[in-house]
Amino acid sequence: MGHHLHRMKGRQQQAGKVQVDMRQRIREYWKIRKQRKSGIERPGVIRYMRLAVLFCFVLGIIGANIVDKSKMSGFGLWNSYFIEKFKYARIRPGELFYYILEQRLPMMLFLLLLSATGWGLWAGGAFLAWQGFAAGFLMAASVVAYGAKGILLMGTAFFPQYLLYIPAYISCIYLAVFFRDRIKAKGGSGMAHGREYFLFLAICLLFLGIYITGILLESYVNPFFLKKILKIF
Repeated sequence: MGHHLHRMKGRQQQAGKVQVDMRQRIREYWKIRKQRKSGIERPGVIRYMRLAVLFCFVLGIIGANIVDKSKMSGFGLWNSYFIEKFKYARIRPGELFYYILEQRLPMMLFLLLLSATGWGLWAGGAFLAWQGFAAGFLMAASVVAYGAKGILLMGTAFFPQYLLYIPAYISCIYLAVFFRDRIKAKGGSGMAHGREYFLFLAICLLFLGIYITGILLESYVNPFFLKKILKIF
């Protein structure tokens, strides 16, 4: 009877150790997961970049209110003559696609290339800051020129291509962080680095596919909406 009780006690102690061990493993798992999330998905530098973009957006709004309205009226969507011509012009989407491709693709390739270096974060952040400034400037200038209709005009000018452009630009920064941390985690093995570069190339091709889809939308879809909205101007 005593031997049986001793065995039962031993099993209970062993089960207790297993439970403690499992709890420790679960805690370690969540600790590692939290570190990865804070270190890769939402690094502090990206938070600062978001603030920088917002700050540049505000600067763009201020800049548009400082610039002389008469000078802005001679450019693009703020030029009444351009708007009248655009309303009735026949858009050739194929030619527009190649033109936009030449204008936008080199910058995207440059950002992706820098994502594999230590400059990727700063180049992506600087580009996003410029985009924030440009968006603030254009939005405010449109309101100065057309009032409330200016917001509708600029919103249409950005739609739908920027639904893909903005995630692609932001992804370049996340890719730079992700790639840097993967290389550090794999150590100095050349073979490991080879696998990481292959993964990096595959992700870049995916991003390029998304970005070129945005260019297609800007060439084939955006002019249709822009023509519709310009009828009220």
